[in-house]
Parts: sequence; C-alpha cells; structure tokens
Amino acid sequence: GYWGYYLPDQDHGAEHSEFVDFFATYKATLPAIGRLMKLCRARIIPLFPVYDGDQGRLDIYLRPPMDDIAGQDDAYIAWRMNQEVELLMGEHPEQYTWILKLLKTRRPGEIEPYCRQDL
Repeated sequence: GYWGYYLPDQDHGAEHSEFVDFFATYKATLPAIGRLMKLCRARIIPLFPVYDGDQGRLDIYLRPPMDDIAGQDDAYIAWRMNQEVELLMGEHPEQYTWILKLLKTRRPGEIEPYCRQDL
C-alpha cells in the first residue's frame, strides 16, 4: 500500500463543510477523510507532528486508526476528525497553525470572529 497525508484544517466554505464541534466552539469541517477512506480502501490513522526544539527533531504522535467512521454520515466523520485533532494537539497547542483562521466560516447569520470589533 501507499501512505498519504491529509491536512484537516482547511476552510472551503459552508457549502463543502459540516459544522461540528471543535474545542469550545464549532468549525466548518471538510468530511473528506470518509470519502478518501472509501475511494482508496484506506485506514485513517491520525497523526500530529511536533517539533522538539531542544532536541532539534520532529516527533510524530500517532493515534489508533479511525475504523469507527466507516459507513458513517459526513457530520459524524467531520466531528470525529475534529475530536482527533483536539486530542493530538491538546498537549502542544503552540504547534498548531492557528494563523489559518480556521473559524472563519460561520453558520448563516453569525459574524466571523476575525471581523468582530467587540473582541
């Protein structure tokens, strides 16, 4: 088989996403890993790279395969992916790419947080 790497923190807008929990809020999350899993007959194994500046190396943290997403709907798949991201980055939040504005797409009628004046 082959290895692939999917970066889950992309925002392609509401029409391509599921609005699911992410930490204390929610985010528009692409449910693409379910489609990739089916199309490629692959297992989804969450991982998180963490740079160790003291040792000058990259540590890779792995979690068990997400076999529970097979046959689930897009909302469940997106939620499970966010759950894994939370678990993996929880101990190293400074290593996450927060600059991507991953909370930009909001539900209809809500103000996107990067434009709010009251924060």
